[in-house]
Amino acid sequence: MNQIKIGAFISERRKAKGWTQSQLAEKLEITDKAVSKWETGRSMPDLSLFIPLCTLLEVTLNELFAGECIAEEKLKEKADEVLMDVITNWLGHDKWESKESGTTLQNVLEVENVSKLYENVSVGHETENNSVLAVNDVSFQIPRGSFVGIMGASGSGKTTLLNLIATIDKPTNGAVRISGQNIVDMPDEAAAEFRRRHLGFVFQEYNLLETLTIYENIALALTIKEVSKESIRPTIQSLSEKLDISAILDKFPYEVSGGQRQRCACARAIVVNPDIILADEPTGALDSHAARQLLDTFAMLCREFSVTILMVTHDVVAASSCDRILFMKDGEIKAALNREQESKQTFFADILKKIEWIEGESHDVFEVVNP
Repeated sequence: MNQIKIGAFISERRKAKGWTQSQLAEKLEITDKAVSKWETGRSMPDLSLFIPLCTLLEVTLNELFAGECIAEEKLKEKADEVLMDVITNWLGHDKWESKESGTTLQNVLEVENVSKLYENVSVGHETENNSVLAVNDVSFQIPRGSFVGIMGASGSGKTTLLNLIATIDKPTNGAVRISGQNIVDMPDEAAAEFRRRHLGFVFQEYNLLETLTIYENIALALTIKEVSKESIRPTIQSLSEKLDISAILDKFPYEVSGGQRQRCACARAIVVNPDIILADEPTGALDSHAARQLLDTFAMLCREFSVTILMVTHDVVAASSCDRILFMKDGEIKAALNREQESKQTFFADILKKIEWIEGESHDVFEVVNP
């Protein structure tokens, strides 16, 4: 997949419409900088923007990925070629590495019949007497060492569910157990202490302190947990080598790349040895290369160190690195998909087909995915 060719194609179609980069950005509700990066081949549009971008430019997904208009008589042949090129470029060639069989893993997270009802919802400057059931009777379990993704469109309830698990919000009904402890009825002070000691967080925007070095950002998590000063440096050095950030420990966040900042955020989350890491769209601010590195890091941590990760994402590429995907819509889990022994490419195709089935929609790039 040639990003430069795709960028030139986007530029050509935009100009044919008589639009500036700013006008296209405004129609997509994104920044001018994002469009500029696409057109110069420095990045690709986010997956959620493919359909609206194609609609605006009056091209198909296959034409967008090919970076050229496709004659109707060559559509099927070209579509198959384009899809496999896209999948291989995004995901690489790595195969699934199965975990040891024959052992029953302990559940780190158990969500049981959880619902969240918001009443008196605000609309603009007024408050109306209506209610929104953001999460509706959700149940699932996550064994130790698993990498599980939650997918869903904006408003599906996935972020609300993550906040309930993170003790940031409380469910209206149900139980949330982390390592056997029900966190639902914890007082606010106890919940804050539980977050510090048992949960790790990786956010889309890193949430690093710009006035602290990379080392100090990671050390702060250990200091809050009251780890002895003698243990902090060797712990950080060992972890930073595994995450390939040991050379930048003395730099400030603004001095390193987005991918390095996100790996620092990973180190900060992992270093306190949490029961589970909660990741909220962690690849959203990264380019494709940095995103792939981060996802490979997540998979490595689960595989080699039995780290447990729950990731909210709308990105099929990110989801393809998971062991299991839970699909949310209208506050409910509509389906689940296990990777089992599949390669990333096959799992990617399975996820696309499952989304198509849930949404009841069909787009040209989906139609060429082999069952």
